[in-house]
Amino acid sequence: MIFEEVDGGLRLTLNEYSREVVVHLLRELRGEITAAKAAAHDEMPEHMKRLFPTGYHADAKRNEEFRRLTHSDIADSHLAAIDHAVELLSPGRVFDATELERFVRAINAMRLVLGTLLDVSEDNERDARAEAEAGSDDDTAVTQREVYDYLGWLLHTCLDRLHA
Repeated sequence: MIFEEVDGGLRLTLNEYSREVVVHLLRELRGEITAAKAAAHDEMPEHMKRLFPTGYHADAKRNEEFRRLTHSDIADSHLAAIDHAVELLSPGRVFDATELERFVRAINAMRLVLGTLLDVSEDNERDARAEAEAGSDDDTAVTQREVYDYLGWLLHTCLDRLHA
């Protein structure tokens, strides 16, 4: 169990290494979102576009207006969730369900970006896992896949706790 019930709420109990990795990744994502906030949509790296959804798939003009009106707010929302998640990862930090929901948003954003980098889809999910288990010449891809899977487990565990 990674959640400890304490007076006043919950405490996330991750080992120090896991905590450091997740905080490091959140800070990297924060830098990428900050850069994406200042970039035009067509100048953003492909792996960041999933965090800035399209409002109107079939209408470029309306979609551009949607982006103009929402882009900065979406970026700010992601940045706030990341800052909050880093704070919640402080050892001994006690939080409530509302704060856990914000943590989930940050972890989900990080997993979406990593999944896009890895080109993960439901179709290739089993193939990628089998390849990783069989060994690969690309250590970076294997490590990224392990982090992706860990973030999936963390996200699932948090969602289970929210719905308990």
